[in-house]
Amino acid sequence: MYVIIIRTQICAFSGLKLYPGHGSLYSRSDGKVLNFLNHKCRKYYKNKIKSVKVKWTLLYKRIRKNKYSVKKK
Repeated sequence: MYVIIIRTQICAFSGLKLYPGHGSLYSRSDGKVLNFLNHKCRKYYKNKIKSVKVKWTLLYKRIRKNKYSVKKK
């Protein structure tokens, strides 16, 4: 029996998982490559909006200890 492992990445803004074939890459002038889930995350990052202040990001939920921030198994 074979086990399929899906390699996921993390969005640089929201902290959500990126599955293969989704999201976009953004390379800064210093050479660092950032992964974004969608255009909304990329737009917020470029406008220098802190992810801690946006309610739907994982960083916001972790800081405020929201019960939905980490799914329990």
